[in-house]
Amino acid sequence: MSKKVLILNPPLTMREMYKDLEGGGSQFPPLGIALLAAVIRDKGYNVKILDTLALNMNGEQAIQKILKESPDYLAVTSITISIYNAQEIIQTLKKTHPEMKIIVGGPHVTAAPEKTMEVFPEFDVGVIGEAEDTFVELLDRLDNNKSLDDVAGLLIRKEGKIIRTAPRPLIKDLDKLPFPAWDLLPDLLTYYQPAADTLNRTPATLLITSRGCPGRCNYCDQSVFGQRIRGYSADYVIRMIKHLQKEYGIKEIFFQDDNYVALRQRMIEISKKLIEQKIDLTYSVMGRVDQVTEEGLRWLKKSGCWQINYGLESGDQRILDLIDKDVTVKQNMDAVKLANKLGISVKGLFMIGAFGETKESIENTLKFIKKAPIDDFHMTIYTPFPGATGYKEAHKYGKFDPDWRKVSMFGADNFVPFGITRKELEKYYRKSWRVFYLRPRIIWNYIKKMKNKKQRAKIIQGGISFVKFNLNPLFKSGSMFES
Repeated sequence: MSKKVLILNPPLTMREMYKDLEGGGSQFPPLGIALLAAVIRDKGYNVKILDTLALNMNGEQAIQKILKESPDYLAVTSITISIYNAQEIIQTLKKTHPEMKIIVGGPHVTAAPEKTMEVFPEFDVGVIGEAEDTFVELLDRLDNNKSLDDVAGLLIRKEGKIIRTAPRPLIKDLDKLPFPAWDLLPDLLTYYQPAADTLNRTPATLLITSRGCPGRCNYCDQSVFGQRIRGYSADYVIRMIKHLQKEYGIKEIFFQDDNYVALRQRMIEISKKLIEQKIDLTYSVMGRVDQVTEEGLRWLKKSGCWQINYGLESGDQRILDLIDKDVTVKQNMDAVKLANKLGISVKGLFMIGAFGETKESIENTLKFIKKAPIDDFHMTIYTPFPGATGYKEAHKYGKFDPDWRKVSMFGADNFVPFGITRKELEKYYRKSWRVFYLRPRIIWNYIKKMKNKKQRAKIIQGGISFVKFNLNPLFKSGSMFES
């Protein structure tokens, strides 16, 4: 009888993630654990996924489901903001089922490995970095009661100490991996939906076709995938698209690669295959402004790309330099105009409250937002994440609280730069959303999108969230950041 593995995506509400903007947030399938499940299943294990986010489960409901499944191994993935939610579940389980082996992985434990294992003694083993090869080897050793000392990519407990084993090399050939186990997730079309600003038609879903990014932005944690870009081959990507269309009727894909345009020849090859094989698909991508070319954008447009997401971040050059963006304000504007000229809609991704931020620099960003021909918009508050260089340096540039429970890009809960108060940052954060959305051109764009029933529902939901966001206080009083 094969051993049972349950992979847990711990509870995290849309409210916890997006705060007052919860109604406008995206709910994407967790491809990382779906891929891990596929790899483990191929090795003969009985694998299930419990995605409590999609199922809107609380901690008690998750515990009851885990006990019902009674797995031999419980694998828990976690981002920083959900690590304490995961710990509460594991702590409860360990009291009644101490024999259950708990394995934790994901971005947070990779970013803060030893610290995580110290803070959470309930976790038996930690998996660092890419988990696919590591997890298979780990399960084999546990099954056979063998030593874990020479399994690369682990954090283990030994004689009261936390030991980090040798680093696991990055996977060179991603094509060797199976497709994500979409069938083990809650129904793809029922439980997962992109936000209205990343949706052109339905049914829609998410794909990640590469790993790594060459950028060195100080707000980005690159501890899992590194700076060297590796991608699935063009043929593999096309096979995944066809599978999604055959099994789920997908017509729209958001390629959420950190930098889809960086593998330029592969990008063009994928575009050519979409055209040659007459695949009915519209899609959007993410890209850095310093790596797009007119030729590349033309191929994207020809093959069905309707939107590109640029990480523009700021309209102030000093801020771009302080966050190590390695681009100029002019490059940002030129890239936006180029995409516009070629008929590709631009979604601008911005942040305020970064190192060195002032009222003046925020005003420069607001001026850029109004001037640039962007059609969609997203604003977050600069957040130092564990694993990012900014996390180590934040105390030099502002009031910084490293508490993992306060890591949220939708609130100034863990960092406020010197030179501006939290209340002022709150005011500008809300103002930025009004500056972009309360314009006739943008309102008309969304009215035109409301022809589609599912899009209409998302737009209305997002609109209600926008109104609440601008009417209700985003930040609580009594904080060290209040003054």
